[in-house]
Amino acid sequence: MELNTTKVATGTRISPSSFIAKYSAVIGCFSGLSSQTVIKSILFAVVALLVLAYHSSTAEQEDISSLEYIKAPHVDDIYFLDFRVLSDNLRPKEKYRLAKVVDITGEVISLQYGDFFYVRQQGLKDSIRYGQLRYRKYFQAKRYDYPLTQLQNMWDSGAVFMVKRPVLGLLYGNYVSTQQQQVAATHYIPGKRKNASASAFLKSNHLEDNLAQAFSLFEQSAQLGFAPGQVNLALMYLNGQYVDKNLKQALFWFNQAALQSYKPAILKYGIVCQQVSDCHLADFYQTLLESGVNIKVREFTPELT
Repeated sequence: MELNTTKVATGTRISPSSFIAKYSAVIGCFSGLSSQTVIKSILFAVVALLVLAYHSSTAEQEDISSLEYIKAPHVDDIYFLDFRVLSDNLRPKEKYRLAKVVDITGEVISLQYGDFFYVRQQGLKDSIRYGQLRYRKYFQAKRYDYPLTQLQNMWDSGAVFMVKRPVLGLLYGNYVSTQQQQVAATHYIPGKRKNASASAFLKSNHLEDNLAQAFSLFEQSAQLGFAPGQVNLALMYLNGQYVDKNLKQALFWFNQAALQSYKPAILKYGIVCQQVSDCHLADFYQTLLESGVNIKVREFTPELT
């Protein structure tokens, strides 16, 4: 049975069966030589075949992992892009680029592109390994919002050729985000503790009623006016977790948090608003301005690509 071909770093495809055939022909050329020379040739062919099989297996596993990450994205996932597939207006050395998942709103994934291009794919890995992603201005400020289906299409077209997920914020031995020191609040903030407890329940899949507990606590946090709790409650309505999916309820709670100048709520409202026929972004921004929220609409308006 012939093995399937797999992708390698150069983008070409090599069939292990054709590899064996080629080396069999080469070995046949040594029929007139000493047995020691023939054995060395055979050993060389076997070692080369094992190396090829290892790289093929690794590439195949990376493809499987990348697809899983695209279908179930996490914030800080790193996308490896062949930007030549996405743009015809590039300079000769502008080939590869990184992008990072910075937000997930329902089935819309927000990416920020790196501000640098690389000639070789290895340069992408080296930029992470050398800590370049920790620089505050490595990623551009502009966000691009993609439906999950479009990210899948970008994978199929080769625009995205690999996706990596950091572990504890680390990838290739270095952080993928600017490390900010967390300063504990010294005063009581209504709703903050309930939001933290709800977030813990949301991740506790081993509990049968974890979603019910999370929803109840997020609801209490939201009603106390805690903006992150209001956003998390909105996300449960948006994703249909424990409750029926309800975009208008999601918009209501995003709006409540946005009125407190909470930037994530403003961005998420803009994304969901585009999915509701009677929602108008201009009215939303006007309400924020009249409420004294200091925003720059140009920066906050998402671009649904």
